[in-house]
Amino acid sequence: MSALARTPSRPSADPGEAARRAAPIVDWLIHSERLKPGRMVLLLGRYAKCLAKAGLPLARVSLHIRQLHPQLAARSLVWDAETGTATELGHEHSVRDESGYLASPVRIIFEGGPPIRRRIADPDCPADFPILKDFKDAGLTDYVMLPIEVSGGDVHAISFATRAPAGFPDLDIAILEATLPAFAAILELQQLRRTARDLLSTYVGPNTGDLIFSGAIRRGDGEIIHAVVWYCDLRGFTALSECVPLPDVITILNKCFDRMAQPVVANGGEILKFIGDAILAIFPCDSGADAVCTAADAAIRAAEAAVAGISALNQELGDTGGPLVHCGAAIHVGEVMYGNVGAADRLDFTVIGPAVNLVTRMEPLCAQLDQTVVVSSNLAKASQREFRSLGHHAFKGIAKEEEVFTPV
Repeated sequence: MSALARTPSRPSADPGEAARRAAPIVDWLIHSERLKPGRMVLLLGRYAKCLAKAGLPLARVSLHIRQLHPQLAARSLVWDAETGTATELGHEHSVRDESGYLASPVRIIFEGGPPIRRRIADPDCPADFPILKDFKDAGLTDYVMLPIEVSGGDVHAISFATRAPAGFPDLDIAILEATLPAFAAILELQQLRRTARDLLSTYVGPNTGDLIFSGAIRRGDGEIIHAVVWYCDLRGFTALSECVPLPDVITILNKCFDRMAQPVVANGGEILKFIGDAILAIFPCDSGADAVCTAADAAIRAAEAAVAGISALNQELGDTGGPLVHCGAAIHVGEVMYGNVGAADRLDFTVIGPAVNLVTRMEPLCAQLDQTVVVSSNLAKASQREFRSLGHHAFKGIAKEEEVFTPV
């Protein structure tokens, strides 16, 4: 029996009784819940309901999980007995410096501290965490937070609260502690899957990440798809990088990429890669005219928004006295091979084909013809927008001249 459950005024719970009561929950976690690849918010909800069904007077359960994620430091999931559902909230990396986190029991557990218990209804209960006042106002009487240790040395945290007048019996605390290792094992399985998906989505895009996670991992794996191919490149960035300190160069480049990338995602495109100071993206579509029109117009909107975003960024850069940057985008539509290429042990999931070759060769025309967006004749035919011809142009390695256009 842990020291958490023992108090001077109460005898320890019977370990045998705790093990007997916990056994069905542990069995359910290992033999049933282990096979469900669902979301963690559903896992927490099912776990809380299973504990409540076993007689534990739960009013609230919260789970706090560290994240390996470029934007999030942690996720919090909260189950409420009144609604019977759990909700999820992400915390950005800046949360580590926020007063709410610094004064929370979560920080204590994350930093390797011991389990925490506060008998909120007790007049002598320490008010060492500001959140305890909120819990007391909500009618909670007892609060327990336990560490969840997983492989690799990481520690997550889970808390349980009740409105029972006498708080948690010692037996209930023992049951929670007895079921937690099995819950931690299932949580770690789901967390590993989620982290893998998050990282794949971050580095190769959500759709491509799903394909890789589903098994498209061999060199040559892929498919021929019909897609709008979108290529946007910065101009003037080399000159800027020559006169700005390297850390500032990276900051400015990331700001540029934000303004170029966000419109792609917002309009239904998928970014495949960052190439130096350029972005290659696709807007997948069926070969039917209606679908192509939708993707074509979406790609043009993304390009125009990227140009506007870089223009707005220039106002910020202008205040520093540094050189300005501009961007140009080229758009084409056609068939591409979408899949794995590369060396046997170092692959890239991307698009290749004549359509990609053409769009990357078209983009320099933006600077040559003083335009921000240029599109191929195929794209102009597919789009519902109006265009102005920029004439026929020859491109290196492409036998036939291509007439290019710019949106009116």
